Amino acid sequence: MKIIDLTLELYDGLVTDNDLPAIGIKDEPLEHLEHEEHPKGCRSKLISFSDHSGTHVDVPSHYFENGESVENINLENMFGDALILDVSMLKATHEPVTKALLEEAERRQGVYVEKNDIVLIRTWGKSWGGEGFFEAQALDDSVAQWFIEKQIHIVGLDLPNADLNQDSESGIHQKLLNHDIYIVENLVNLEKLPKHSRFLFFGIPLKLKNATASPIRALSILDSQLI
Repeated sequence: MKIIDLTLELYDGLVTDNDLPAIGIKDEPLEHLEHEEHPKGCRSKLISFSDHSGTHVDVPSHYFENGESVENINLENMFGDALILDVSMLKATHEPVTKALLEEAERRQGVYVEKNDIVLIRTWGKSWGGEGFFEAQALDDSVAQWFIEKQIHIVGLDLPNADLNQDSESGIHQKLLNHDIYIVENLVNLEKLPKHSRFLFFGIPLKLKNATASPIRALSILDSQLI
């Protein structure tokens, strides 16, 4: 069994989306606590972040007032059979990911999207956060409709936003989330995944009441028949 960690490491000051505040991880003073359960030398951190920070999953309440929030997420959809479609060499950074590109990746790799799949998309061929990363284009409308027709469970990608940057209406999010397709953003290490075979994906969120998203620890498990 081989595990590949697809999770972006979080640290104090990290910005994972230009529209979000930086992550804060500070030492928490404990001198004011005189209880025995906090002995001398005990350390703690005070952590602050947006629910959309780092590698995270978006749920329907992100755009729909009465939509499902994180504590009610269908956990069965957050792990299962997965594949990666690598379009990083098929497009320029300023070009969007289209249905045609994903179908071309299917043909090249010999793996095909099926109902209830978890589909990861490698769009970015460089290191996370490198020059041009936050301006890179993500999914266009044809992709959303294709995934809705395929009835997948999750679409995940290596960019901070599944929508096209110039799309202020966030149409991809609304279309996918309205059909209970969760969106995972800011994945890393996608180049380490097998292109020609399937694997298991796990990405369990924190149980945050009324949250519109949650950071996850995203993992892929290869040789899953050994589990």
